[in-house]
Amino acid sequence: MDNHCHRSNIFSLCSQRIHQPTKSYRLVYSFCYILAIINLVLVFYKPSFASDTKTELYQGLHSGLHIYRYDWIDEKCVLYIAEVDRKGSNLDFEVGVANDQILGKESVRLLTEKRNQRGDRRALVAVNGGFGVLGDMRGYGGVLENLHIQNYELITQPTDSTSCFGVTTTGVFLIDDVKMKAQTKLGDQILSVGAINQRREDGHQLILFTPRMGYATHTNHRGFEIVLSNLKLPVTSNYQSNFMIQQFGEKGNNPIPINGGVLSFRSRKNRHLFSQLTQGQIGEIRISLDPPKWKNVKYAIGGRLRLIKNGQIHPKIVQLHNTEKIHIPGKRSPSLVLSYEPRTALGFNKEKLILIVADGRQPNYSTGLSLYRLAEILLKLGVKEAINLDGGSSSTFIVDGQLVNRPSGHKERNVLNAVFITMDIKDDQKSD
Repeated sequence: MDNHCHRSNIFSLCSQRIHQPTKSYRLVYSFCYILAIINLVLVFYKPSFASDTKTELYQGLHSGLHIYRYDWIDEKCVLYIAEVDRKGSNLDFEVGVANDQILGKESVRLLTEKRNQRGDRRALVAVNGGFGVLGDMRGYGGVLENLHIQNYELITQPTDSTSCFGVTTTGVFLIDDVKMKAQTKLGDQILSVGAINQRREDGHQLILFTPRMGYATHTNHRGFEIVLSNLKLPVTSNYQSNFMIQQFGEKGNNPIPINGGVLSFRSRKNRHLFSQLTQGQIGEIRISLDPPKWKNVKYAIGGRLRLIKNGQIHPKIVQLHNTEKIHIPGKRSPSLVLSYEPRTALGFNKEKLILIVADGRQPNYSTGLSLYRLAEILLKLGVKEAINLDGGSSSTFIVDGQLVNRPSGHKERNVLNAVFITMDIKDDQKSD
């Protein structure tokens, strides 16, 4: 609308001037005409890929893996891309949580080293994962804001449900609108559990804390907590377990038993329930993910915003992009979608999985991308589905244990979780 009005005003001005026969007005008309043409070019500008350069890196690392640097000249952006062959390769998608628990952060490189130390598989590529609490936030540093499933264990539930990606036991890729259904039976009441290993401050009325949270719940004394023992662990996306009440009360920051968990109520209003509780009482928890096909997911991660769905850029991203009057590569903005920032994303089609990191905030090297431009390059690479992962100073691209990109903070940031592409260590030894 703004662009249309702007163009109308220019043509209106020019039409007023054309009726004036003087030489000066003819010059004004010519100037207005040139401005109108420039305006139209800027509005309908689409960056060219013709002059871009693509440099292959780490050749021979694995036959099913191609890694390269992509210099997008028009956007003044440098990207690092890993293309993984989905057919006929022994490469697997995995995720790992920092510090082996929710609380705490680690660099992607350290997460990679720890994954390799397990001795069964070797991480060839790793990038940073999802969003969450990067600061301390009263001891909650490390808390993830979206889905994380690691070796079948449901560590956190989906929140931005449209930006969840998972891989099943048989290697099927899933990207759906995912929701958790969780209930606990206590006394004569059946209550909805809204979150797993999250913060009360985010508005959740009832949270299940498991040992994956850390040693304690880190809650204040304003709610009510029930400490559980004999809970079947790990919690999964297709879960049912009885438990025994170990203790309960208004005290916060309760220790989490290694064979149990803690049910944490944000409010103390349910006096009827609390009056029924007794030590040693038996209760039950049931958890599932919807759609039901997610019950077989082995690894999953959640981001923020779906970039591409069915080969099309998400309509919300397109709508916001179209509000821009002038395209300026590198322009920063308060908007997550419009601002040119370092980016990390995950996408796939039937043939390949793609991990991509765009460096940014470094004008003499790489300015970053808006989410629309990030989606554009993914489409060019043939991606049909994609999600946006954490970006900014978190954007990190590791190959064979080495930092490849240039993080905007000039060093690796400690992050919450990471995505790995791994190969069987036995096959690695055979190639030697």
